[in-house]
Amino acid sequence: MFKTSLSIKRLVLHLFFLPFLWIICLVLPISVKAQYQLILNASDSDVEMLDEVLPRERKFKDSLSIINFLSGQLTQLHRNAFLEASVDSLTFIDSLATAHFYLGPEYEWIELENGNVPVYILDAIAYRERLYRKKPLRIDQLSDLQERLLEYAENHGYPFAKVGLDSIWISDGKGRAQLKLDLGPLILVKKIRIEGNAQISNDYIQQYLGFSVGAPYGNGKVLRVRNRIQELPFLKLDKDPIVTFIGDQAEILLLLSKKKASRFDFVIGVLPQNVAGQQMNNRNFLVTGTFNGELQNQFGLGERIYASFEQLRPETQELELAFSYPYSFGLPIGAAIDFQLYKRDTSYLDLESDIGLQYLFEGGNYLKAFWNNRSSTLLTVNEQRLEQQQQLPENLDVRNASFGLEYVFQQLDYRFNPRKGWGVFLRGGAGVKRIEKNNTIVELGYEELYDTLSLRSFQYRLNGKIEGYLPLFTSSTLMGQIDAGSIIGEQAVFFNEQFRLGGNRLLRGFDEESIFATSYAVGTLEYRLLIGQNSYLYTFADYAWVQDKTVAKDVVDFPYGFGAGLTFETGVGLFGVSLAYGKRLDNPLDFSTPKVHFGYVSLFN
Repeated sequence: MFKTSLSIKRLVLHLFFLPFLWIICLVLPISVKAQYQLILNASDSDVEMLDEVLPRERKFKDSLSIINFLSGQLTQLHRNAFLEASVDSLTFIDSLATAHFYLGPEYEWIELENGNVPVYILDAIAYRERLYRKKPLRIDQLSDLQERLLEYAENHGYPFAKVGLDSIWISDGKGRAQLKLDLGPLILVKKIRIEGNAQISNDYIQQYLGFSVGAPYGNGKVLRVRNRIQELPFLKLDKDPIVTFIGDQAEILLLLSKKKASRFDFVIGVLPQNVAGQQMNNRNFLVTGTFNGELQNQFGLGERIYASFEQLRPETQELELAFSYPYSFGLPIGAAIDFQLYKRDTSYLDLESDIGLQYLFEGGNYLKAFWNNRSSTLLTVNEQRLEQQQQLPENLDVRNASFGLEYVFQQLDYRFNPRKGWGVFLRGGAGVKRIEKNNTIVELGYEELYDTLSLRSFQYRLNGKIEGYLPLFTSSTLMGQIDAGSIIGEQAVFFNEQFRLGGNRLLRGFDEESIFATSYAVGTLEYRLLIGQNSYLYTFADYAWVQDKTVAKDVVDFPYGFGAGLTFETGVGLFGVSLAYGKRLDNPLDFSTPKVHFGYVSLFN
């Protein structure tokens, strides 16, 4: 039953007065230079209420602007529970316009009852009946509730669901209704079909996109397909997904083609350095290099093979190898193996292996459990210094074995050059640290120096990063990032156990991995002007808190760096160049010693 106090006359005004206003506007001459003044009056007795919800007087450039203003104000009043609001008349005398409003009562819910909607759906969309009892009857709030109901149904197997109101009762500024939901048939996913020249496992696509044959159809997952595929470096979606409904089943067609994703790239750093014993204007240039190779999806399983070699300074090198295999046996489980070698001149050699088991979420995000083994072995011992000081060196032979968790989540509009979104990386490990007695030190007769140390202790290694992208203007973004880490243990940390900061990847403006820290936090602000899908100009500032707390010292510093750069895409690959300055400790900022990096990425199948 539908009952209302709105008169026939007022319904006619609602339906026909606004088009009539447009006719008036077309007939009246419009002068761009004229200043029209609009006066608003109330046709009913609610003059004070009209003052609260509408401005009393306005000026406009023409009569069309007045019509648009009145139309917008009526729409807003209807949304704000003034369901009977209307413009009873509009008159023009030269450039003076007078509008007579009928405001009517502010409608209020008596109640919005649940008609037939399952309770678990109402709980899922956060419906609360008390929000619709003795509260303003807002049309936008009601529309939002209906949209949430439809969205939930469409994402849980009911793409043909319909929502509406029943038993509507409206009178004297109050309203009551029942919420009805017609779910329609339950639609299950029958098949995911792939066409095109892409070589990719169907199991991989299903797991990555979150589809499962025999599971309820989800419309939201289909809408996210383009963004999800765009984040994969080795696939391209040629057309939007095509969904075919047959009875109570859905078939999803994906037109995929392969993209150049495997790559070879390098970064060359040119870093001015002072030469000891020479004048400040005499400088040598330290050239550093990073060479990376990566194979993506060579076997059509989404696997990744990665190798990296870095020449950080003379006689100092770093090698990294990595392999990952996602969605093993058609399950959201993946394996990841990493190996790193770091040789610091003739001082020590680090070997690190990391074996992990990943649980993969939709979109490539994951939670990983890992087992990490790390060893640091002295290559030489300063025998003269050992004999003079009768103390163990600041570097010792150390073994660490730890178990931990790693979590990665990204929600970006485009993973490789985002404009908006955020991401987080968290990693924490706990394990046992063992100090091995060095043969050279033992042979020299200083084995008793180890008696002052606990050769076995617990150690925790934590690090993480959170970043966000805020879109600015039409084609730029502001990136903010915090990267932090800490080593916590029962015993003091040795020099060769620390984090290594500085360089093109973290804390720019300094030599590669020249800053050692037991705890650190680096904040970054970077403004990017996007000039292409993978091209942008940028300027940045890095500011850090660094604690270097070892057996030999405890120093806190606040280094910072700033600079600018350019990354641009061409037909043969990506080129990049950056220039940065940095300041740390008590050293003055020297603009004659910039850190310059040149990069190139070559993509191939």
